Order: sequence, then structure tokens, then C-alpha cells
Amino acid sequence: MALFRLEDRFRDLRRSPRFEVHYLGQIDLGRTEAPVNCIICDISATGAKLTVGAHEVPDEFILVLRRRCRVIRRIDGQVGVKFVQS
Repeated sequence: MALFRLEDRFRDLRRSPRFEVHYLGQIDLGRTEAPVNCIICDISATGAKLTVGAHEVPDEFILVLRRRCRVIRRIDGQVGVKFVQS
């Protein structure tokens, strides 16, 4: 009997491809508490995998993506950016 990793089982159920990233993010708890830092490990159009350590997170929250950006184009009120290393 072949052993499968849990992550492999979920990969078959995903609606859109995931891309491995290592972005700093914050979980906005929406209360008077300070946001919780996290690492965004992978991301897709429909979801992401976060590393939160020992922090408790509610069932719903706002994920704030924090990436340093450099403007590479400005056209008609839109801005194109490139992610840069911190």
C-alpha cells in the first residue's frame, strides 16, 4: 500500500495552481488586538498556506500581504510593481 502525504491529497482538489512563495503577511484580527505575523508559504487565486506558529487564529480573518515593491510603470492611473527583496 502506497503512503500519500496529506498535502498530495489536497493538491488534487485545488481549483487553481499554487505557487510557492515566502512572503511576510499579517493576520488582522479585526479587534483591538495587534495583528499576528505569518509567513505565506504558497498562494493561488483561491487560497494560501500560512505558517502561524503557536498563534491562535479565528475561523475568519483578513490576511494582509506585506511585500516591498518597486514601481516599474505608471500609466493612466495604474501602477505596475515588481516585488523586491527586503
